[in-house]
Amino acid sequence: MVNSEKYYSLSGKNAKQGACAFSPKNLPVGKDLISELEGKNQLPFEFKLKKISFDKTGLIESDDLSALAEVWVDYMPSDLFPSFSKNVKDIIQENLSGEEHLDWIEAKLNGNGEQRIYYIPRFNKKLDVLDFEKSTFISKPDHVLIPSYSYEKIKNLGMFCSPSIENLWKITTSLYVSEVIKKAIQKAKLTGIVFEQTRVS
Repeated sequence: MVNSEKYYSLSGKNAKQGACAFSPKNLPVGKDLISELEGKNQLPFEFKLKKISFDKTGLIESDDLSALAEVWVDYMPSDLFPSFSKNVKDIIQENLSGEEHLDWIEAKLNGNGEQRIYYIPRFNKKLDVLDFEKSTFISKPDHVLIPSYSYEKIKNLGMFCSPSIENLWKITTSLYVSEVIKKAIQKAKLTGIVFEQTRVS
C-alpha cells in the first residue's frame, strides 16, 4: 500500500543549457505514435543527444556536448516523451502498488560516443484520479485547466498521470508521484528532476 498524503508533480529541471534527446525526423506524433507503440516495450527508433541552450534569438541546438558538466541526467528531456534512467525506473517500480497499470518502454539514447538505455513510463489503464468538484475544466471531462486530485482515489497509487483527451494519457509529461517516491529519489541524489506539491483533497 502506498497511502501517501502528499503527491508531487515530477518534471525535468529547467537550465540555461543541458542535454536533450532528439528523435528522428518525420515520425508520427502524439496520439498516432502512441498508437503505434501499443504492445511494444522498445522504441523502434533511437534518440540522439544534443546540447540545447537559449539566447535572445531563442533555442540553440549543438552536437557538441563537451561543455556540459553532466550529460546523462536521470530525467532526460526529449522532443517526444520524458525518459528516465534505470535508477529512477527502479525506485518508481519498487514503490508501485500494481493499481497503476504501468509498464516501461525502453529507449536507446546516443551521445558522447556511447549508448544508454532509458525508460519511458506508459499507463495501460485510464485512472480515475480527479476530485471533480474541486478541479477546474475548460470543458468536461478531459480538458482539465486546474486539476485537484482525490486522496481516496490516489492513496494506493505510487505514480499517476493527469487525465487528457484521446490516448494522450498513456505516455505523458504530466506525471505525479507519492511522497515515498519523491523522498527515495532525493535520497539517491538523482539528477535533472524537480518536484512540486500538487493539490490533493
